[in-house]
Amino acid sequence: MTKKYYSILSGVFFIMAVFPLAVGLTKWGNEFYIAVLNVSIFLPLILGVLGFIFALIGIKGRVKGSLVLLNVIGVSLSAFLVFVAMYGFQQP
Repeated sequence: MTKKYYSILSGVFFIMAVFPLAVGLTKWGNEFYIAVLNVSIFLPLILGVLGFIFALIGIKGRVKGSLVLLNVIGVSLSAFLVFVAMYGFQQP
């Protein structure tokens, strides 16, 4: 595969990782967010990490920098939500 396809895959994985989180904030998207979480709570995190890996081996230049930054933000957001879900809602 050429580096162009890796960059495209990185963008697709970024959208797949952030879309359930962004749509979950709307009234109509809550069911979609719950469906994604029923598959796995780690799914957006895994998709973000895959997008980050593909961004690192993709096209060089501004495209690579933008994709890496976007995927790092997506992974950070997903990791924060997983942390809150696992440790924030525990009752003593």
